[in-house]
Amino acid sequence: MADPGLKLSRTLCSAAAVTAAVALIASTNAAASELEPDGSSGRTPSQLSAKAGSEAAAIKELQRRLDQRDDFILDLLERVQRLERQMAIRAPSVGRAVNAALSVSTDGSSSIAADEAPRSAQQNPPQPRPQNPPQSTQQNSPESGAPQAGPGQFEVSEEDAQRALERALVQTGASLLFPGKFELVPSITYQFNQVGRPSQLALTSAGTVLVTEDVLRSTQLEGGLLLRAGLPWDLQAEISLPYDYKRFSTASRVLGSNLSDVSISQSGMGDPTFSLTKQVLREGEWRPGLFLSGTWDSDFGQTRSHIALGSGFNEFRGSVTAVKRQDPLVFTTSFTYQTALESHNVAPGDQFIPAVGMLFAVSPETSLRFAQQLDFVRPIKVGGNTVPGTDQLQGIFSVGLLSILARGLVMDFNVSIGETPDAPDLTIRMGFPIRLN
Repeated sequence: MADPGLKLSRTLCSAAAVTAAVALIASTNAAASELEPDGSSGRTPSQLSAKAGSEAAAIKELQRRLDQRDDFILDLLERVQRLERQMAIRAPSVGRAVNAALSVSTDGSSSIAADEAPRSAQQNPPQPRPQNPPQSTQQNSPESGAPQAGPGQFEVSEEDAQRALERALVQTGASLLFPGKFELVPSITYQFNQVGRPSQLALTSAGTVLVTEDVLRSTQLEGGLLLRAGLPWDLQAEISLPYDYKRFSTASRVLGSNLSDVSISQSGMGDPTFSLTKQVLREGEWRPGLFLSGTWDSDFGQTRSHIALGSGFNEFRGSVTAVKRQDPLVFTTSFTYQTALESHNVAPGDQFIPAVGMLFAVSPETSLRFAQQLDFVRPIKVGGNTVPGTDQLQGIFSVGLLSILARGLVMDFNVSIGETPDAPDLTIRMGFPIRLN
């Protein structure tokens, strides 16, 4: 079915041409009616001269109107070409929705076709579609409006495309799975941090005093498996099982030259984590959606060679997240509080973590997200006494991308950069969410 704008523009072109033709015929008939039966005008020379001048002015005016008509027709043709180009790139579903809702009559007036749709559906009942149509028919059909699949191309189902942004929201805790739905997320995470601090004084043979520097480097590689389940009553449960590899090294150097380098590494099971999220408020015209989450980060991880492959403490987190959508943008803000139980006479400091974020759907298959968080860490306590200088401020900026690479294959990629000396320098995470049903 043709676009209503195209039909309107073509109708106006035809009307302009007909109007010009009628004006030309009427002007010719008027001039002919003033002649005598024998073909003479029956007027004096002065009258004939005045009449000739009047006719010349009328012809000039008619020529001016014809020029205006030509300009108007050219403008309409340009509009038709623009509309045709827009229709070529417009989604087929949008065109079908517009054509089903709006029909343009021959005189250019628009009328709603809600009453005509049921009658046309009765006169032309839809033909049953085969469950497994041939692939060549789907790709080569001109009505599909989609280019043929070629090397490096793939077709994404409408359901997956519509839910690409929602799947990104689920990964960030700003949306929930439907009850009875499950998601399995294998992932791999790389984290690197380096801290330098003054160490000892060194005296050279020339009597120069130098200050040595200790450079502490930590590298962590973690493979994780997360299971996410949608529950009734707007609930969602998560459990994650990590396997960690950690390497620590300490290098002493002076004036950029290493004096010594000691490293140690271990691998094994990290701390399993359990989470429960509840949506307490649905998004409205003015109010945001609101989510409450509770997390237990256990201390079940292995400890080898005095290296805790997890945190080594039972940590509890509570967070509240607000979400407001302005498609294709989604804004999020959250606040998290974390506390840890004392272990071996050591108690980590409490943490207060505000964060803001934005998600942006750059295409139906890809979404970007940006987040900024600050982590205020209270000082560590040993035997009930506060250890001075152990409080921290960690500023972290994150950039993420979720993309549908192929049918059933989704990649969630995230990079975090430390903005303060206490924050990890670099964290890279790549996950592959898989919907199980």
